[in-house]
Amino acid sequence: MVREELIALTGRDDCSLLFENTAYNFKIYRLKVADHSHDILFTEGMANYVQEVNEENNDLKHIELYFYLPEYWNLEVEDWPIYWLDRIAQVPQKNNTWFGHGDTIPAGNPPISLQPNFEANHFILSRPKALDELINFSWKASTKLLAVIPIFEKELNFKLRNSHSVLFKKFEKNNIDEKIDIYRTSCCRNRFLGLV
Repeated sequence: MVREELIALTGRDDCSLLFENTAYNFKIYRLKVADHSHDILFTEGMANYVQEVNEENNDLKHIELYFYLPEYWNLEVEDWPIYWLDRIAQVPQKNNTWFGHGDTIPAGNPPISLQPNFEANHFILSRPKALDELINFSWKASTKLLAVIPIFEKELNFKLRNSHSVLFKKFEKNNIDEKIDIYRTSCCRNRFLGLV
């Protein structure tokens, strides 16, 4: 189980159940990370659904999703990570589809800012980076984690014009990973005379 392996890898046992989606048979947990810098908000149960993936994402037939939150995050006040993790986690079963590395999801229709002082209005799914570095992730072969990263409209447009690979390179150049930072700004500028 996802929860048991994360607890074993982080050396922490303070994992709490926050939400249960009985319609799609998954739960959302919050795990405190050992270095106290971030918490992991993750799903458990999505992996029971077998995704019909393409060859590029062949290892993602069984996935779980997560947000990498700052430890100080107050989910009673700013609960959009729970709300959106639940909404996003329903999509593969609900729409008979699948998620892969680089897929984007709007925050609503039309997309809305996640909170007044944080104008990100889309999410991109990514293979773990910071989480792997933190706990030297040795995930069991059949289940993989995908990070849910809030992105801005300009970043979405950049991805659509170029590719998710080029956007992730831009993220890396700007030291952006899956750690949620509501103070970050878009790493992409408006197009001017065809330049980005």
